[in-house]
Amino acid sequence: MSNRFARCLRTALIVALALMLAAAPALASGISVKLNASTKVYKSATTSSASVKAPKNLQVTLNGYKNGWAEISYQGYTGYVKLKYLDRCDPVKAYVKSSAAVYRSAGSKKLGTAPKGTVVYVVGMDGSYAHVQNKSGSVKGYIKSSLLSATKVEGTAENPSSPASEIPKSLRSTTKSRNGSKIEYTIYLAQNLLGKPYAEKANPPKTFDCANLAYFCYSAAKKGSMLNSALTQGYDERYQKISYENLKRGDLLCFDTVDDADLSDHVGIYLGSGYFIHASSVAKKVMLSSLSSGYYKRTFSWGRRIFNS
Repeated sequence: MSNRFARCLRTALIVALALMLAAAPALASGISVKLNASTKVYKSATTSSASVKAPKNLQVTLNGYKNGWAEISYQGYTGYVKLKYLDRCDPVKAYVKSSAAVYRSAGSKKLGTAPKGTVVYVVGMDGSYAHVQNKSGSVKGYIKSSLLSATKVEGTAENPSSPASEIPKSLRSTTKSRNGSKIEYTIYLAQNLLGKPYAEKANPPKTFDCANLAYFCYSAAKKGSMLNSALTQGYDERYQKISYENLKRGDLLCFDTVDDADLSDHVGIYLGSGYFIHASSVAKKVMLSSLSSGYYKRTFSWGRRIFNS
Protein backbone atom coordinates (compact mmCIF):
# COMPACT_ATOMS: atom_id res chain seq x y z
CA MET A 1 0.00 0.00 0.00
CA SER A 2 2.82 2.38 0.84
CA ASN A 3 4.55 1.73 -2.51
CA ARG A 4 1.29 2.43 -4.37
CA PHE A 5 0.88 5.65 -2.36
CA ALA A 6 4.42 6.72 -3.15
CA ARG A 7 4.01 6.07 -6.88
CA CYS A 8 0.68 7.89 -7.05
CA LEU A 9 1.80 10.89 -5.07
CA ARG A 10 5.09 11.12 -6.97
CA THR A 11 3.16 11.17 -10.25
CA ALA A 12 0.77 13.80 -8.92
CA LEU A 13 3.61 16.06 -7.76
CA ILE A 14 5.44 15.77 -11.07
CA VAL A 15 2.26 16.69 -12.92
CA ALA A 16 1.66 19.58 -10.51
CA LEU A 17 5.16 20.94 -11.04
CA ALA A 18 4.82 20.73 -14.81
CA LEU A 19 1.52 22.59 -14.71
CA MET A 20 2.93 25.24 -12.38
CA LEU A 21 5.88 25.87 -14.69
CA ALA A 22 3.41 26.17 -17.56
CA ALA A 23 1.60 28.97 -15.65
CA ALA A 24 -1.50 26.90 -14.86
CA PRO A 25 -4.17 28.74 -12.83
CA ALA A 26 -4.43 28.27 -9.05
CA LEU A 27 -6.63 25.49 -7.72
CA ALA A 28 -10.24 26.52 -7.33
CA SER A 29 -11.06 24.95 -3.96
CA GLY A 30 -9.37 24.93 -0.55
CA ILE A 31 -6.52 27.22 0.46
CA SER A 32 -3.79 27.56 -2.12
CA VAL A 33 -0.32 27.16 -0.60
CA LYS A 34 3.22 26.56 -1.79
CA LEU A 35 6.27 24.89 -0.29
CA ASN A 36 8.80 27.41 1.03
CA ALA A 37 11.56 24.79 0.92
CA SER A 38 12.27 21.46 -0.71
CA THR A 39 10.90 18.85 1.70
CA LYS A 40 9.29 15.43 2.04
CA VAL A 41 5.58 14.75 1.72
CA TYR A 42 4.43 11.80 3.87
CA LYS A 43 1.60 9.26 3.55
CA SER A 44 0.46 10.09 7.13
CA ALA A 45 1.35 12.66 9.77
CA THR A 46 4.52 10.92 10.91
CA THR A 47 8.07 10.87 9.57
CA SER A 48 8.08 7.07 9.81
CA SER A 49 5.53 6.73 6.98
CA ALA A 50 6.28 6.48 3.26
CA SER A 51 7.37 9.75 1.63
CA VAL A 52 8.35 11.48 -1.59
CA LYS A 53 10.51 14.58 -2.09
CA ALA A 54 8.69 17.71 -3.26
CA PRO A 55 10.43 20.79 -4.70
CA LYS A 56 10.37 24.33 -3.28
CA ASN A 57 7.56 26.59 -4.62
CA LEU A 58 5.34 23.63 -5.55
CA GLN A 59 1.72 24.82 -5.28
CA VAL A 60 -0.84 22.50 -3.65
CA THR A 61 -4.06 22.75 -1.61
CA LEU A 62 -4.11 22.92 2.18
CA ASN A 63 -7.05 20.92 3.58
CA GLY A 64 -6.31 21.41 7.29
CA TYR A 65 -3.62 21.15 9.95
CA LYS A 66 -3.07 19.81 13.46
CA ASN A 67 -0.11 19.46 15.83
CA GLY A 68 2.29 21.03 13.35
CA TRP A 69 1.26 18.80 10.43
CA ALA A 70 -0.67 19.93 7.35
CA GLU A 71 -2.81 17.78 5.08
CA ILE A 72 -2.26 18.75 1.44
CA SER A 73 -3.74 17.46 -1.78
CA TYR A 74 -3.55 17.72 -5.53
CA GLN A 75 -6.16 16.27 -7.92
CA GLY A 76 -7.46 13.84 -5.31
CA TYR A 77 -4.08 12.66 -4.00
CA THR A 78 -3.47 13.43 -0.33
CA GLY A 79 -0.30 13.66 1.75
CA TYR A 80 1.14 15.30 4.87
CA VAL A 81 3.89 17.85 5.34
CA LYS A 82 5.19 19.89 8.27
CA LEU A 83 3.10 23.06 8.49
CA LYS A 84 6.17 25.28 8.73
CA TYR A 85 7.09 24.39 5.13
CA LEU A 86 3.90 25.92 3.70
CA ASP A 87 3.25 29.54 2.70
CA ARG A 88 -0.12 30.90 1.62
CA CYS A 89 -0.27 32.07 -1.99
CA ASP A 90 -2.59 34.87 -0.85
CA PRO A 91 -1.06 36.39 2.33
CA VAL A 92 -3.50 37.56 5.03
CA LYS A 93 -3.23 41.16 6.22
CA ALA A 94 -2.73 41.61 9.97
CA TYR A 95 -1.79 44.29 12.49
CA VAL A 96 0.72 44.17 15.34
CA LYS A 97 -1.29 44.60 18.58
CA SER A 98 1.68 45.71 20.69
CA SER A 99 5.41 46.09 20.18
CA ALA A 100 6.55 42.68 18.89
CA ALA A 101 9.93 41.04 18.43
CA VAL A 102 10.62 39.84 14.88
CA TYR A 103 12.78 36.72 14.48
CA ARG A 104 14.69 35.20 11.58
CA SER A 105 12.90 31.89 12.24
CA ALA A 106 10.53 30.74 14.97
CA GLY A 107 12.15 31.69 18.28
CA SER A 108 15.66 32.09 16.83
CA LYS A 109 17.83 35.18 16.28
CA LYS A 110 15.97 38.44 16.79
CA LEU A 111 15.98 40.71 13.74
CA GLY A 112 14.30 43.73 15.31
CA THR A 113 10.99 45.01 16.64
CA ALA A 114 7.70 45.79 14.89
CA PRO A 115 5.96 48.69 16.67
CA LYS A 116 2.26 48.62 17.57
CA GLY A 117 0.06 49.11 14.51
CA THR A 118 2.61 47.82 11.99
CA VAL A 119 0.87 46.20 9.01
CA VAL A 120 2.18 42.72 8.16
CA TYR A 121 1.05 39.94 5.83
CA VAL A 122 0.79 36.41 7.28
CA VAL A 123 1.91 33.66 4.93
CA GLY A 124 2.26 30.70 7.28
CA MET A 125 2.64 29.26 10.77
CA ASP A 126 5.37 27.50 12.74
CA GLY A 127 4.04 26.47 16.14
CA SER A 128 3.01 29.61 18.04
CA TYR A 129 4.78 31.87 15.54
CA ALA A 130 3.31 33.47 12.42
CA HIS A 131 5.48 33.67 9.32
CA VAL A 132 5.03 37.26 8.13
CA GLN A 133 6.29 39.53 5.39
CA ASN A 134 5.89 43.08 4.16
CA LYS A 135 3.47 43.84 1.31
CA SER A 136 6.01 43.21 -1.46
CA GLY A 137 7.38 40.05 0.16
CA SER A 138 10.92 41.44 0.15
CA VAL A 139 11.21 41.26 3.96
CA LYS A 140 10.19 38.20 5.99
CA GLY A 141 10.32 37.11 9.61
CA TYR A 142 8.44 35.46 12.46
CA ILE A 143 6.22 37.08 15.11
CA LYS A 144 4.30 35.48 17.98
CA SER A 145 0.81 34.93 16.54
CA SER A 146 -0.75 36.10 19.82
CA LEU A 147 0.62 39.59 19.09
CA LEU A 148 -1.25 39.90 15.79
CA SER A 149 -4.79 41.11 15.11
CA ALA A 150 -6.94 40.65 12.03
CA THR A 151 -8.56 44.02 12.67
CA LYS A 152 -6.93 47.43 12.50
CA VAL A 153 -5.27 48.44 15.76
CA GLU A 154 -6.57 51.66 17.31
CA GLY A 155 -4.23 54.55 16.67
CA THR A 156 -2.81 53.07 13.47
CA ALA A 157 -2.53 55.55 10.61
CA GLU A 158 -2.07 53.21 7.69
CA ASN A 159 -3.00 55.63 4.93
CA PRO A 160 -2.85 59.13 6.40
CA SER A 161 -3.93 62.07 4.29
CA SER A 162 -0.47 63.56 4.78
CA PRO A 163 2.69 62.18 6.41
CA ALA A 164 2.49 64.56 9.37
CA SER A 165 -1.07 63.46 10.20
CA GLU A 166 0.41 60.50 12.13
CA ILE A 167 1.89 62.94 14.65
CA PRO A 168 -0.21 64.43 17.48
CA LYS A 169 -1.19 67.92 16.35
CA SER A 170 0.59 69.61 19.26
CA LEU A 171 3.92 68.07 18.16
CA ARG A 172 3.78 68.93 14.44
CA SER A 173 6.12 71.59 13.12
CA THR A 174 4.94 74.35 10.78
CA THR A 175 8.40 75.88 10.25
CA LYS A 176 9.08 75.57 6.53
CA SER A 177 12.22 77.72 6.39
CA ARG A 178 15.73 77.09 7.71
CA ASN A 179 15.82 80.78 8.64
CA GLY A 180 13.58 80.08 11.63
CA SER A 181 14.13 77.61 14.48
CA LYS A 182 16.66 74.92 13.53
CA ILE A 183 14.88 72.43 15.78
CA GLU A 184 11.50 73.10 14.19
CA TYR A 185 12.89 72.99 10.66
CA THR A 186 14.60 69.66 11.40
CA ILE A 187 11.32 68.23 12.67
CA TYR A 188 9.37 69.73 9.76
CA LEU A 189 11.61 67.87 7.31
CA ALA A 190 11.44 64.62 9.28
CA GLN A 191 7.64 64.63 9.63
CA ASN A 192 7.24 65.11 5.90
CA LEU A 193 9.44 62.09 5.21
CA LEU A 194 7.16 59.70 7.15
CA GLY A 195 6.38 56.69 5.00
CA LYS A 196 9.51 56.99 2.85
CA PRO A 197 11.09 53.56 2.16
CA TYR A 198 13.91 52.19 4.28
CA ALA A 199 17.03 50.95 2.46
CA GLU A 200 20.37 49.71 3.80
CA LYS A 201 22.03 51.56 0.92
CA ALA A 202 20.08 54.76 1.45
CA ASN A 203 19.59 57.30 -1.31
CA PRO A 204 18.05 60.42 0.31
CA PRO A 205 15.52 61.85 -0.22
CA LYS A 206 14.08 58.72 -1.92
CA THR A 207 15.17 56.11 0.63
CA PHE A 208 16.69 56.27 4.11
CA ASP A 209 18.35 54.33 6.86
CA CYS A 210 18.27 55.71 10.41
CA ALA A 211 21.58 57.59 10.23
CA ASN A 212 20.91 59.08 6.80
CA LEU A 213 17.54 60.36 7.98
CA ALA A 214 19.19 62.18 10.89
CA TYR A 215 22.01 63.42 8.66
CA PHE A 216 19.58 64.67 6.02
CA CYS A 217 17.29 66.56 8.43
CA TYR A 218 19.82 68.05 10.85
CA SER A 219 22.30 69.01 8.10
CA ALA A 220 19.56 70.74 6.11
CA ALA A 221 18.94 72.95 9.16
CA LYS A 222 22.67 73.61 9.62
CA LYS A 223 25.36 72.39 7.25
CA GLY A 224 28.03 70.25 8.87
CA SER A 225 26.00 69.51 11.98
CA MET A 226 25.96 65.71 11.59
CA LEU A 227 28.21 62.77 10.84
CA ASN A 228 26.78 59.97 8.72
CA SER A 229 26.52 56.78 10.78
CA ALA A 230 24.61 55.81 13.91
CA LEU A 231 27.90 55.01 15.64
CA THR A 232 29.62 58.31 14.86
CA GLN A 233 26.47 60.32 15.52
CA GLY A 234 26.00 58.69 18.92
CA TYR A 235 29.61 59.27 19.95
CA ASP A 236 29.95 62.79 18.52
CA GLU A 237 31.32 64.70 21.52
CA ARG A 238 30.64 68.06 19.89
CA TYR A 239 27.14 67.68 21.30
CA GLN A 240 26.01 67.36 24.93
CA LYS A 241 25.01 63.88 26.04
CA ILE A 242 21.43 63.91 27.38
CA SER A 243 19.78 61.45 29.78
CA TYR A 244 16.27 60.09 29.25
CA GLU A 245 14.84 62.38 31.92
CA ASN A 246 16.32 65.52 30.33
CA LEU A 247 15.38 64.97 26.69
CA LYS A 248 13.98 67.93 24.78
CA ARG A 249 12.30 68.39 21.42
CA GLY A 250 14.82 68.11 18.59
CA ASP A 251 17.36 65.93 20.43
CA LEU A 252 19.03 63.06 18.62
CA LEU A 253 18.12 59.71 20.23
CA CYS A 254 20.64 56.85 20.35
CA PHE A 255 19.72 53.20 20.90
CA ASP A 256 21.65 50.02 21.67
CA THR A 257 19.89 47.53 19.39
CA VAL A 258 22.78 45.20 18.47
CA ASP A 259 24.69 42.90 20.80
CA ASP A 260 28.13 44.43 20.31
CA ALA A 261 30.59 46.71 22.10
CA ASP A 262 29.13 50.08 21.11
CA LEU A 263 25.88 51.57 22.43
CA SER A 264 24.70 53.53 19.40
CA ASP A 265 23.37 51.23 16.69
CA HIS A 266 20.18 53.12 15.85
CA VAL A 267 19.14 56.79 15.96
CA GLY A 268 16.00 58.89 15.77
CA ILE A 269 14.75 62.47 16.10
CA TYR A 270 12.83 63.32 19.27
CA LEU A 271 9.56 65.23 18.98
CA GLY A 272 8.67 65.41 22.69
CA SER A 273 5.91 63.76 24.76
CA GLY A 274 7.50 60.34 24.18
CA TYR A 275 7.39 60.38 20.36
CA PHE A 276 10.23 60.19 17.84
CA ILE A 277 10.76 59.75 14.10
CA HIS A 278 13.21 57.21 12.70
CA ALA A 279 13.86 54.97 9.70
CA SER A 280 12.96 51.44 10.80
CA SER A 281 14.70 48.41 9.29
CA VAL A 282 11.81 46.20 10.49
CA ALA A 283 8.91 48.30 9.24
CA LYS A 284 10.98 49.22 6.17
CA LYS A 285 9.98 52.87 6.28
CA VAL A 286 10.39 56.18 8.05
CA MET A 287 7.92 56.07 10.90
CA LEU A 288 6.67 57.48 14.19
CA SER A 289 7.38 55.44 17.34
CA SER A 290 7.02 55.73 21.10
CA LEU A 291 9.91 56.15 23.51
CA SER A 292 7.66 56.02 26.58
CA SER A 293 7.58 52.23 26.98
CA GLY A 294 8.47 48.96 25.31
CA TYR A 295 11.44 48.11 23.13
CA TYR A 296 12.76 51.59 22.44
CA LYS A 297 12.65 52.66 26.07
CA ARG A 298 14.55 49.48 27.04
CA THR A 299 17.22 49.98 24.38
CA PHE A 300 17.63 53.76 24.78
CA SER A 301 21.27 54.72 25.47
CA TRP A 302 21.32 58.54 25.52
CA GLY A 303 20.44 61.63 23.55
CA ARG A 304 22.57 64.32 21.91
CA ARG A 305 21.51 67.96 21.91
CA ILE A 306 22.24 69.07 18.34
CA PHE A 307 20.47 72.45 18.51
CA ASN A 308 19.35 74.60 21.41
CA SER A 309 16.73 76.54 19.45
